[in-house]
Amino acid sequence: MRALLLLALLAAAASAQSTDGLVPRFAFPESGPLLERTTTTGAFFDVVGRRAAVFGYENRPFEAWVYPLKVLEDARLTFNLEDYPVPSDGLQIMRRIEVRPEATTLVYTHPAFTVRQTILAPIDEPGIVMLLDVDALRPLTVSMAFTPDLGLMWPAGLMTGFVGFDAERGRYFTGEETQRFYGIVGSPLAVDVSVQPYQEEPQDLPNRFEMTVSPEVARDFLIPIVVTASTTGRADAEAVYDRLLATVPAQFEATAAHYRRLDETMRIDTPDDRLDEAFAWAKVGMDKGVATNPDLGTGLVAGYRTSGNSERPGFAWFFGRDALWTALATTAVGDYETTRAALGFLAQFQRAGGKVPHEISQSAAFLNWFEDYPYPWASADATPLFVIVLADYWRQTGDLAFVREHWPAAQRALAFTAATDTDGNGLVENTGVGHGWVEGGALYPPHETLYLQGLFVQAARDLADLADALGDAGAAARAHGLAETTRAAAEEAFWHDADGFYAVATAFPGAPTLGERRGPITDADLREQDRFLDASNRDLGDLGVIRENTAMQGVPLWWGLLDDARAQRAVTAFGAAGIATDWGARILDKNSALYDPLSYHNGSVWALFGGWTSMGAYRYGRPHVGAQALYANALLTRQDALGYVTELLSGDYNTAFGRSSHHQIWSEAMVATPVVRGLLGIEVADGGRHVRIAPSLPIDWDRVRVRNAPAGDGTFGLLVSRRSGELRVQIDGLAGSTVEVAPALPLDAVVSRVTVDGVEVPFEVDRQGDVQRATLQFAPASTSWVVVELARAGTDVAIRYEPAEPGDVSRQLRVLRSVASEGALRLTVEGRSGQTYALAVWTDRDTDTEALRSQGVASIEPSAADRARGVATDLLLSFDGPPDRSGYVRREIVVPLR
Repeated sequence: MRALLLLALLAAAASAQSTDGLVPRFAFPESGPLLERTTTTGAFFDVVGRRAAVFGYENRPFEAWVYPLKVLEDARLTFNLEDYPVPSDGLQIMRRIEVRPEATTLVYTHPAFTVRQTILAPIDEPGIVMLLDVDALRPLTVSMAFTPDLGLMWPAGLMTGFVGFDAERGRYFTGEETQRFYGIVGSPLAVDVSVQPYQEEPQDLPNRFEMTVSPEVARDFLIPIVVTASTTGRADAEAVYDRLLATVPAQFEATAAHYRRLDETMRIDTPDDRLDEAFAWAKVGMDKGVATNPDLGTGLVAGYRTSGNSERPGFAWFFGRDALWTALATTAVGDYETTRAALGFLAQFQRAGGKVPHEISQSAAFLNWFEDYPYPWASADATPLFVIVLADYWRQTGDLAFVREHWPAAQRALAFTAATDTDGNGLVENTGVGHGWVEGGALYPPHETLYLQGLFVQAARDLADLADALGDAGAAARAHGLAETTRAAAEEAFWHDADGFYAVATAFPGAPTLGERRGPITDADLREQDRFLDASNRDLGDLGVIRENTAMQGVPLWWGLLDDARAQRAVTAFGAAGIATDWGARILDKNSALYDPLSYHNGSVWALFGGWTSMGAYRYGRPHVGAQALYANALLTRQDALGYVTELLSGDYNTAFGRSSHHQIWSEAMVATPVVRGLLGIEVADGGRHVRIAPSLPIDWDRVRVRNAPAGDGTFGLLVSRRSGELRVQIDGLAGSTVEVAPALPLDAVVSRVTVDGVEVPFEVDRQGDVQRATLQFAPASTSWVVVELARAGTDVAIRYEPAEPGDVSRQLRVLRSVASEGALRLTVEGRSGQTYALAVWTDRDTDTEALRSQGVASIEPSAADRARGVATDLLLSFDGPPDRSGYVRREIVVPLR
């Protein structure tokens, strides 16, 4: 009896000991949005915090980073059920993925068990926590195999010197001989089955540890796996490992709480849940671009994918222009902290002469990065973008203290770019300064780019605004003069009336082009360029204009810098199927002889370009072109990496490049900014004291609600709604500001009167592109109602944008122009050759179906429900003519109205 009791006590003690370090079950906190699906083999996923990240692909291995160190790669799970002879490869039985802002869960299923692997990158800790939730009929042994690969991020490099296993603590340690760089991977249940004895000949084998989990332990505990690393030695790495292991629930809560705070930034509620979802995830995706490097500080990186056998995980290091294009969006949604971080990080590395850096590797602290490498100063555009973002932040927030701190940097930046006009023709130059956006391929090297002129003109105007805010009248006058000189010179140099679009650049004929950038541009490449472009070899009389239709026209149009009549033709040019695809905008027209759908620069699709074209179209009153580009970006949210938008895709097929950064930060920005500044038309000026609300809503939307729209140091609410004979705008929270309301209406709409809080007020009606705006200005109460009363609601068409199937070609109908008048609605549309489309006409007037038939346009009666909502007829448009290289045919349709 005593022996049995002793055995029982020993067994109980062993059982109690086996749970040391395990995590008692707890309710996972949630931050809100959730995306889930059956796994898609090869689709990217990431789990990203400020200091660490996991990158992988569904049903494939993953890798882990603790900035700036890669810790491991090729990690995977295997499962062995007790008394079951066949092991289960986790990559084969991974069935579901659940993505939340704070963590991602991979679900493995088998007839005898289910394991949920939840991966967390704590928001501000240098490490990774994985929790295994095991539900099994019998004891289950979970093995994790991985290849230790301790190395600094590109281009510093580092060789893994040793790997060992601490059996007492269940963790591997890896480092190099000085032990300055140190990584740890482990679990309280880990038993090593892989470390090779010293006597063995070295073999290239993964490390592997096993964790055996009984059903009794699994019932009460989660099994943790922790990954961490340090650039300051073993003691720091061990301290972080122990801290993470001891605070797992708190780390989950802190990370979820961080993302719950995104609800305090702008939120939208539209009739299209897909757009609402894309906007919410765009905010998450941008936030995940914020990275803290232990030696460099906190800034915005560009994007993520796996590094494979390299040390380049996508573009997970700091980029000037990427951060600044993104910061326009973080300001727009009210994430001011991220905007300040982006500007402050770049300002600390600005050269004395004013140039803002292009790239800063996360390993820059271990190199003579800014002197020995060409990449920090390779581009010209980050410099004027710095001024634009600072001024945008000031207009939105009124934060003069931050502006004063960075005012010298802004002045130096504008002066640097202005000085690049070496020939005095009014155009700033790329030659000898850096690329604009294109950095390789047949469009490279340019001498002067339309893109850079647009950025410089806006930067000069913005510096003038900052100077006015700071009381520097002289600086304001000088900046205004620079802006107008370059704007006029750009119109003269880049517009050719016969083309109907703005040319992309000037260039020196015969200049050598860099090959497509499949890796970094080499020093030899740059030396070849420099030899050709050396001042002694230049003859400006030979300068030619590259007359190509590109998405880059959208950049100067974004800020309304170009002639209106010309801009209308340019919007048609980049809104057409040569540039626009169902999954984004090509940089270069498919009808160009230079077009290459697999080129990084000469034909691929980027969400960045879609953002440019969407903003340019909305700015010039072309909401159909703007909405098509916006939706092309937004509908990518679920296609590849759940919740995130990829960097670039093929120009011909809806497929991301394998080398794309599948979570690209400025791609998320190009969902957010066109929603706020384009679709909703919310612009804040004068430090938050003036707010313009100029929505361009689709004709079939009956309402939009906006919460937490930022202005100054507060937020406001907005509700735009349509009902019979009127459009209403409710504004909450802008008392003390001046508000301008200017909703877009069809050109044949008739405004009878406008009231604010029941009192009739004066208004103006002006045409802008294909719409008219009824504009009024007033000082609102804490809650104010604007009612635009309509004697005629007006006429327009409605189109529902659908995501392209993976691998498909473009098929979506494109509405390039919709111009309503007293007698007709004139449509310019493009459709794929051989296809027929239904297009709903919304109007409170009758249409002439006989006249439509004479144009080869059939029509059908709408349903009773649609007619009650305002649909007069559904046009059936067939496209049967010979297509251009895009596969599309253009038609002009006149819909007579009575």
